[in-house]
Parts: sequence; structure tokens; C-alpha cells
Amino acid sequence: MTDDLFDTAHYAAGLRERLRRGFELGPRYYLLDLPRYVRQRRALGLPALDLGAFWSPIRSFQNRRYVDLPLPPPFDRALAELRCAGVRFDNRRSRIEALASLWWDVRAVAGDVIECGAYRGATSLLLAVLGKLAGARQRVLMLDTFEGMPSPSSYDAARKPGEFAPPPGWPDAIRRQAERLGVADRVEIHQGLFSASFPAIAARGLAFAFVHIDANIYSGTLEACQFAIPRIAPGGAVAFDDYNGLMDLGARLAIDSYLAEQRWRPRPLAECSAYLRV
Repeated sequence: MTDDLFDTAHYAAGLRERLRRGFELGPRYYLLDLPRYVRQRRALGLPALDLGAFWSPIRSFQNRRYVDLPLPPPFDRALAELRCAGVRFDNRRSRIEALASLWWDVRAVAGDVIECGAYRGATSLLLAVLGKLAGARQRVLMLDTFEGMPSPSSYDAARKPGEFAPPPGWPDAIRRQAERLGVADRVEIHQGLFSASFPAIAARGLAFAFVHIDANIYSGTLEACQFAIPRIAPGGAVAFDDYNGLMDLGARLAIDSYLAEQRWRPRPLAECSAYLRV
């Protein structure tokens, strides 16, 4: 039994809770946040009309996967190992399954994995365990302040400094979990702001098969896109955890701003997440 792996108390799980959350967030989203977002798109030189953003509350309510990719064969075994090591996810199972399926789809691409915005490290540990079980030769680079979200900008009206702060000393807890899982040699923890971590990583000349960007706010998301996406090996993929998030329009602005030159648009992955194949 692995359902207790997914600690989604901060989500609306049942129909009643979803309706209540919809009434709480819907009016603010459509009457305040979305009009502000449209003005900001225009100021950034992006097309003001973004129909996908109007659909985001529906995606959140539906909580479904949008890709039909097979799960990695060792997925259930990996979940069981994570549970025994005390790992818990903070996203819904649908998003974790979709992410793992996308990773599996690009597993043959030569390159490492990088997660920009790891929170408590569960997703990175899952990908490291899956890599071990599947015999993939990948390192998993895990980046986060591990002290909560940096100060948001004017693009991030729904976010506050310090959100997503794990308990003090959490990187040490991740290291202990990685040891128990037998993936300590596969996992690298980079604590601090992205801007402080990226130069040392860049000097190593790494290429990435799989990128997961989960920074929530404009500045961190833009920095992650600028660093990681050009380093994705041909055939690799990037998943954007926040692209269709109701509280993460700043992250959506950053992603669209970065991708505008290539005229790329992410495709829905699961619930509020999206992805690109490179």
C-alpha cells in the first residue's frame, strides 16, 4: 500500500473540497490575477491573449494526466522503497506518475537529471531510484534553497517569501534517505539560490536528459530555463511543474518569455504541469 506516500493535505482531494477551493480561488484568479497577468504579458512583449491560462482552474479541478505514456516497469517497487525510507511526496499521484512516465520515455538519452526546485527532495529521489532499478547511468542534481522561496517579484502576486520551507537541516535528512535507498552516489544536493549553484555546474559541461523546473516564481523559473534548457541533449525533455498553476502565473510568464524566441509552447502533462520535448 503506497497511497500514504502522497501527502496532499494542502490540496483539495475530494469533490466537496474541490468545490470549496474553486469558490475560494476562482473569483480572485479570474477577477484579479488573470487581468494583471494579461497586462504583464503585454508589458513583456508577449501576446496578451493566452487562452491556456483561462483553462488552468479547470485543469486543477479535473486532476488528470494528459499524456499516454507507460509507467516505468519498476515504478511500484520504487514507491515501496521510498515509503520504507520515509520519503513523502507533496504532489498528487497523477503528477508524479506523469513525470515518471516522461522520464522513462527519454531514459535512453545520454545525460543527467536536474531538478530546479526540489522542496523536500522526493521527486529527485524517485528518479534516482528508478534510474538505479532500470540500470540508467544518470546523476540527479537537486537544487533548492531548502529555506523556502526567495522574495517574489511583482509578477508573483499570489506567492510569499519563505513558502515551501522544509524543516531545518533537511538536506541532511535527504542524504540519510539517499543512503537508505542506495542512491547516495547518484544524488547531488546543491543548496542555495539557483544563481549561486549554476556557475559551478556549468563549469562541468553537463548535458541533461531530463529537466524538472519547479520554482513557482518568475525569477527562479526564468533562471532555471535559461540555464537548463540549452543544456538538454537532443531527444530529452523538460517538465514544468507550475505552468498551469493557479498561484504560479509568474512562473508561466517566465516560461513563455524564455520560449517565445523559439516559438515553443509547453503541452499539458498532468493537472497543472506541462512539458516539452527537445
